[in-house]
Amino acid sequence: MTEDGELVNWYKALAEDPDYFMNTEAGQKELADMIRKESERLIEELGRAAKRTKEIIWLSRFCGGCAYFRQKGSKMTCDRWAVRIVKPFYGRPTWVETRPRREGDEKELTIEGINWDVKWKEISDKIVEMAVGMVNGGYPYFCYRPD
Repeated sequence: MTEDGELVNWYKALAEDPDYFMNTEAGQKELADMIRKESERLIEELGRAAKRTKEIIWLSRFCGGCAYFRQKGSKMTCDRWAVRIVKPFYGRPTWVETRPRREGDEKELTIEGINWDVKWKEISDKIVEMAVGMVNGGYPYFCYRPD
């Protein structure tokens, strides 16, 4: 930050004083902090500008220890992204028969919703837990904040 509180672009600061930012521990910490703040700002900006396309994310093995994680009964949510968290292989469609438009037409089946508490295939819990461990390559999501 400058004296008047304005954020300094990390790449400009690095260009102006590369010795300080590359060769001192304090400079490296300051540079890492500037880069982290800039990336958080960009993520927030993208989050506000982007159209919402997903309402669910897969459960990672790190989600339970995240500050944004909430669980009420079997329903898990992420407060950071305001989405539902589901285990891999879960989510079975709920079908409903619709009336024919004209007499003589066959009834149609349409999806009324998705039950996220039920597996969509008969898969063992061991495989589900293995899949949870492999979500995001086994690493926490970038938004992970320890409790």
